[in-house]
Amino acid sequence: MVNKKSGGLAKRYSTSYGSRDGGSSSKGGVINYRNYDGEVTFFSPTEGKHRINIIPYTIKSKNHPLVKRGEAEIGEQDYIMDFYVHRGVGPAEKSVLCLKNTYGKPCPICEYAASLRKKGKEEEAKALKPSRRAAYNIEDLKEPGKIKVFETSHYLFEKELIEEARDDDEGGFIDFADPKEGMEIKFRASKTTKGNMEFTEFKSFAFEDRDEPISEELLDAAISFDELLTVPTYEEVEKILYGDDEEDDSDEDEDEEPSKESKSKPEPEDEDEEPSKESKSKPEPEDEEESEGEDSDEDDEEEEKKSAKKPSKKSKSDDEDDEPEEKPSKKSSKKDCKGDCPECPFKHKFGKDCDVYEECDDCDIWDKCVKASD
Repeated sequence: MVNKKSGGLAKRYSTSYGSRDGGSSSKGGVINYRNYDGEVTFFSPTEGKHRINIIPYTIKSKNHPLVKRGEAEIGEQDYIMDFYVHRGVGPAEKSVLCLKNTYGKPCPICEYAASLRKKGKEEEAKALKPSRRAAYNIEDLKEPGKIKVFETSHYLFEKELIEEARDDDEGGFIDFADPKEGMEIKFRASKTTKGNMEFTEFKSFAFEDRDEPISEELLDAAISFDELLTVPTYEEVEKILYGDDEEDDSDEDEDEEPSKESKSKPEPEDEDEEPSKESKSKPEPEDEEESEGEDSDEDDEEEEKKSAKKPSKKSKSDDEDDEPEEKPSKKSSKKDCKGDCPECPFKHKFGKDCDVYEECDDCDIWDKCVKASD
């Protein structure tokens, strides 16, 4: 059970364990499932016990963070997509891949947050902090034989999982994701409320021998997340941050927006986005770990509750060390719900279940629901 090999997935477990405490929280959406040639079904754990198999996928592009860092090669396997997301960026309040924490590259959003922090505007800076998320291909053993995507908070799920898989006495890790010799993962999901936010926690991880190896059909069906990552350039992130991309977005939305009820290719939401010590993530929970090592996990959770002030001008600085001047924020176009509040089109509780279900990402009244929850 304990894998002591130095390569393959064993090396990946070690990498995940070593970085388990890093991160922050935010709503996902940077994995563009609409670009997947097929139907995507998401795994949203309800309260109670669950049994799953994590199915490894093949790395197929240089957009994979480990390939960018020279720690893996195209054609190798990985069991997780570990990435960072800035949430609520710019006047359009978009979700954007954090270039700094995901790839170690300059990120205009991180630079702007640093400039706010230097001016003592800690709350505004916190609101721009990226969340750490995790995406997996899994087999839900309540519905065996089918691939589902589980996108969630790195802090709430992967950190708990990899710590339990660590064998401190003998060294190495339980090789839970190996197709032939891997193990079934058991855990408990429970709803937790902090403040006015409700999120899902994952506890009681355990491992059991599988009845049989992962089938070739499931391995072939595993989604290569690196092919679906939306990786913007530095200039594109600046345009989003300062609102210069709004004209281009209208066309993009028309082409890509799926119907609200479609199960194929919707963007999962960050469910794990809790306001607890750390934070959470997507189709379910949302990410919460600290990205720059300057704030505690508790700070991360509080950040997610607040909306960052958006700069109205474009930064003149392209250098990460040269902090851009703080730009005046634009007034939000969103309105609070007064009087007759709309009903949730997905039959959830308006103002209470915001960002709890995966369909929240495609909801037309999401902004009003957020306001009502505040």
